[in-house]
Amino acid sequence: MKWVRRIVMILLILAIGGSGFMAFQSFKPWRDAQEELNEVKAKSFQADDVKSSFTTTENQESVAFVLSISADQTMYAWGSSYAVGDDLDGKVQYFVTNGHVVQPFMEEGFDIHLVFEDGVQVVPEVIFYQFDPKLDMAILKLPEPVDYRHPVVIRDSSSVATGEKCTTIGYPDKSVKLDSSFTGDISSQSVSSGVISKVDVIPVGEEYKTLQHDSFISHGNSGGPLFDANGFFIGMNTLGRDDTDSVNFAIISNAVTDVLDENGIKYIKSKDYLDDIQDEIDEEQKKFDKKHSKEVDEAETEVTATRNKFFIFAGAALLCAIILLILFIIGNKKVVMVGEQDDGKKSYLYCTKGQYAGQKYEVTGQTMTIGRDSNSCTILFPEDAPGISSNHCSIYFDARTKAFVLTDNGSTYGTYLSDGRKLTKGVPEQLLPGSTFALADKTNEFRVDRE
Repeated sequence: MKWVRRIVMILLILAIGGSGFMAFQSFKPWRDAQEELNEVKAKSFQADDVKSSFTTTENQESVAFVLSISADQTMYAWGSSYAVGDDLDGKVQYFVTNGHVVQPFMEEGFDIHLVFEDGVQVVPEVIFYQFDPKLDMAILKLPEPVDYRHPVVIRDSSSVATGEKCTTIGYPDKSVKLDSSFTGDISSQSVSSGVISKVDVIPVGEEYKTLQHDSFISHGNSGGPLFDANGFFIGMNTLGRDDTDSVNFAIISNAVTDVLDENGIKYIKSKDYLDDIQDEIDEEQKKFDKKHSKEVDEAETEVTATRNKFFIFAGAALLCAIILLILFIIGNKKVVMVGEQDDGKKSYLYCTKGQYAGQKYEVTGQTMTIGRDSNSCTILFPEDAPGISSNHCSIYFDARTKAFVLTDNGSTYGTYLSDGRKLTKGVPEQLLPGSTFALADKTNEFRVDRE
């Protein structure tokens, strides 16, 4: 039967190696799948494609140059304007500016033009004009919609607060007069930034409300837009103090929209625009959540599959190792038993002196303990036995060396050999058959032997 056991053990060793190798091979896919799951879970929704604000460059595409020329072409006047409409990506037909910008056309017979790229000049119709203390505003209508400019997105000026950042875009005369390359297109525009210093200010001599700000403007900026930090239109530049560049005024956007409403001209409100944007964001969020949930489920499924594969092979290797260990232990026990039976003898502990004198105890490979502790001692002495500790010493028979192994377990009064030597605590001592030892003194003496 030995050869059968050996074959089984060899097969188990091969199984351990194979299963261990497969477990090792499947560990990396499990780890990679877990990392992939962590990356998928870490993904968060980003509304990168949804536009909730406008850059200065984008806002420049809403501003146009307004040029007035006398009939004999000897006198010029100009200002700035901005497009309005209800389609952010569509064509525009209406532009808004100051009333005083178109005054030369309305009252002095000047020609008026809106100037765009590549020298394109379009003659507009003035469909609204007011230049008095109550309002300084005009609306220009092109013969047909054009795609040269984009409409501004208008914010409710009642929500504007002191301290907000702002930006002015237009064609200031201080820049025009010094710019030899000026053409009146987008590249000729000037951009300045500042802060809203007051709201709902009524300038001296006027009756309309304005936003006071310190972004730079000069003649030529009139009629141009004032934008907030998000690129929303909040006012129309109208006035500036002559003695300083830091105190300027823009008619509030609500005054502009009141006139647009009266004339039936549609425009884009920032609130409506942001509501639409939020709807887009919510829709994109739903799509992301649905896709993300599916990706997480798939990643978790892959982790589970690779993890189970690893544990199956690792478990198989462990099980085979346990079986192999059991067979090895059983095999060794059988060898010991054979060794014990070779000479047909058994091992005994004889009590030669003391309370148990005349008694003998069989000693095997299992450790037996001598002392007063009823829970751990094989040979139990009474509690009042003099010199005997609770766990005095222990002994077992080593079948390989055919010797008894005696160990003092830290007794108070010691364990002594026949030659008078005291055993060192915890250090095993081999005794040949026929040897004797005593507990504390010669009162309790034992002899080991085989028969």
